[in-house]
Amino acid sequence: MTEAGKRQAIFNLDPKERQWGFIGAALAAVIALVEDIPYVLNPSKPVKLPPGSHHSCTTGFTYHKVGNVCEAIYDRAHWEFELGLLLAFALAIFITVRVGRRSPVGFTLLMAGLAFEAEVGILGIPFIFGGGWLLVRAWRVQRYGSPTGTKANPTGERRPPPTRPERATRSRKSKEPERKTPAASKRYTPKSSRKKRPPSPTPRS
Repeated sequence: MTEAGKRQAIFNLDPKERQWGFIGAALAAVIALVEDIPYVLNPSKPVKLPPGSHHSCTTGFTYHKVGNVCEAIYDRAHWEFELGLLLAFALAIFITVRVGRRSPVGFTLLMAGLAFEAEVGILGIPFIFGGGWLLVRAWRVQRYGSPTGTKANPTGERRPPPTRPERATRSRKSKEPERKTPAASKRYTPKSSRKKRPPSPTPRS
């Protein structure tokens, strides 16, 4: 592979990232349509949210005792603008994935996630997570030259686990020469007999 080819492989999306990028663009479009089309077709349909403490509601919402909910009704122009905005983010994700650069895709996913979270709540979290993940990989490329590089492993290559030293098996132990204990000496030295002292003479009377 040439140097230009290596650089392109490092900075551009790999096949797995590209696949997930297209899935993210399709998912963003589906969420936008499912969430906003019912209100575009029927603007009189109220938006309902649970009330806060002491029956408090977000600005623009009115508390209703029946059902204990906060409700708000927006005109069709509001829902058309929101639908167009979310679809624009879905299109931006698709275009950046087609271009294939990792950093723009990560930034676009992050911004789309923030927009979706503000409009449809928790459904924006997967886009924020995906964008942050791609931006981290892009930063690793700038720092280490590989999207999987770390401080301990800058190249990002998978290393085989360290091999443990093999323990000596019984067969090996049996092959080892046995240490011979020193044989007992056959030489025998008899103990020297003590000479008896002669009895002392008895004094004469």
